[in-house]
Amino acid sequence: MKHFLYTITRWILNIVFFKIFHLHVEGRENIPVKGAVIVAPNHKSNWDPPLIGVAFSNRVVHYMAKEELFKNPIAAWILTMFGTFPVKRGSGDGSAVMRAVRELRKGYPVGIFPEGTRIKREGLGRFHSGMASIAMIEGTDILPVAVVGSLNMPHPKKHPAVLIGKIIHVEKQKPTKESIQALNEKVKSAIEQLMTDYNA
Repeated sequence: MKHFLYTITRWILNIVFFKIFHLHVEGRENIPVKGAVIVAPNHKSNWDPPLIGVAFSNRVVHYMAKEELFKNPIAAWILTMFGTFPVKRGSGDGSAVMRAVRELRKGYPVGIFPEGTRIKREGLGRFHSGMASIAMIEGTDILPVAVVGSLNMPHPKKHPAVLIGKIIHVEKQKPTKESIQALNEKVKSAIEQLMTDYNA
């Protein structure tokens, strides 16, 4: 029953995003066919998780999402069905971090927004330490993703796009302030390059 509901929900979302909003997707060939990976997108609006969800047609991305989204029981049901789990923002939610680690160890893609919150302006915001720390502790590769055009959805002339970059390999290691900053900069540069190439 759950699989049937998931299939129907995904079919509806495909119609909404591809047929109505004209979602454009690039880089699907960069998505690993199997195994754990951290999906690291920029964050402009609440449209971002479902946009990325339909763009990843062959994998289900398990997201950390702000706990406020789970207050609506219908939204909570849909989010949970798609593998999304709540995180308390600004409090260093250890249970959410452990949940992310467990999902990775099961071999799932886990979506973590490095900016931690929506950035409602041009460009990227400051990257927090969580995404890079988890990647290094687990030795999990990172898949940079750029979401373009979600801030003003729906827009009659500007269509959204999900741009999937190449894998950034991460060695298992103890995170330090310097290594976290270096990895964050590498991911940030990859996302910025995706946006630059798309807008060129």
